[in-house]
Amino acid sequence: MQKRKTTKTDSMPKKAKKSRRSHYGSLFIVAGFVFFITLAVSSVLIFQKNTDNSAPPEPQTQRTEEQAKREALAAAPVNKPHPINLGDISIDDTIIEDGRPTETEKLPPNVTITEKNQNSNPSKKTAVDETRAPITRVEPKSTVPVEAEKSTVKKQTEVKEDHIAALPPKVKKVTKSEKSIEWVKPERPMIAIILDDVGVNKRAAELAIELPSAITLAFMTYADGVQEMAAKAQRKGHELMLHVPMEPLGTADPGPKALLTNLSDEEIRSRLQWGMAQFDGYIGINNHMGSKFTGWRPGMEVVMTEIQKTDHFFLDSRTSPRSVAASIAEAMDVPVLRRDVFIDNDYKNNLEILKQLKKAERIAEKNGHAIAIGHPHRSTVEVLHKWIPEAEGRGFDIVPISRIMTLRRLSGQ
Repeated sequence: MQKRKTTKTDSMPKKAKKSRRSHYGSLFIVAGFVFFITLAVSSVLIFQKNTDNSAPPEPQTQRTEEQAKREALAAAPVNKPHPINLGDISIDDTIIEDGRPTETEKLPPNVTITEKNQNSNPSKKTAVDETRAPITRVEPKSTVPVEAEKSTVKKQTEVKEDHIAALPPKVKKVTKSEKSIEWVKPERPMIAIILDDVGVNKRAAELAIELPSAITLAFMTYADGVQEMAAKAQRKGHELMLHVPMEPLGTADPGPKALLTNLSDEEIRSRLQWGMAQFDGYIGINNHMGSKFTGWRPGMEVVMTEIQKTDHFFLDSRTSPRSVAASIAEAMDVPVLRRDVFIDNDYKNNLEILKQLKKAERIAEKNGHAIAIGHPHRSTVEVLHKWIPEAEGRGFDIVPISRIMTLRRLSGQ
């Protein structure tokens, strides 16, 4: 018989595989143990944090707003700016009012604000300068618990000249003339009628020129042929005025060479000089439109400076309640008049024009004079032709604008 050959396999590889499996199992157990330890520690930390957050906070001493401000005052270096009211600009203890009401009840208890009293002694000044916002001085109360605190606040409440340098720079401002204007009341009330915009429409200008000579005509600077039309009106006996276009509010176009708020002083002066050279014989100047420009102080100061060089007066048409034209003119001693009534805003309605003329009559009866402004519309001219003799029959004098100027009298002259 043939013997079966048996091959003996080495048992070492089997043992090695078994050893590796055992090693992997140990690693897995260790990793699991580490994971559960980490999870347990994390849980403990989270639980402790939640417990701390849920615990009531330790009581803290809370300061009132007054105590905080008192400490801020005491901590501020002497003679150094520190805030007193967040709504105001403050320099030391001097508050520069910004138009909002001062909340005095929020100030520290040892500080009060002394308001200006009109009935007080005029020798006591409560403002640093007229060119800046009014300044009110903060003074300490007479009773302060701590003497040292009283001394500190007292030093801080002193306004010194070198701290005023922190204010905005002084702006040159026209000061109002000390002379007051008085009006002489005539025996018969006087009404002056000025027609503006004359010359833009030549046919309308001809109608205006045919009115009685007591009507004053204001010729537009840029009207074609204005020199010839103005000369014709002057031969007819009309007094002339120069009608200068100025920037209005809104989008309306005031016309060529208008005075605008975005122009330099030199350009404003140049345009005004151009207009003043367009014709001769006018005795005064008034504004065409200008509801924006006449409210702009720098521009009106340039205008009044140029008029000041002449013997002309300025008539404020008052196209805006914010006009500063008259106040600047008075401050610069430029003769000035103000319009009382516009007669033809509703120029298509003759009854409305007549109604406005009646209003001028009432003003003249009360003040002794009235100034009314209209335009050379056909309807306005027709109403004036009829109204003038009727008004004179009721005791009114219809006069050129220069007659109203003669009623002005400056006190002390």
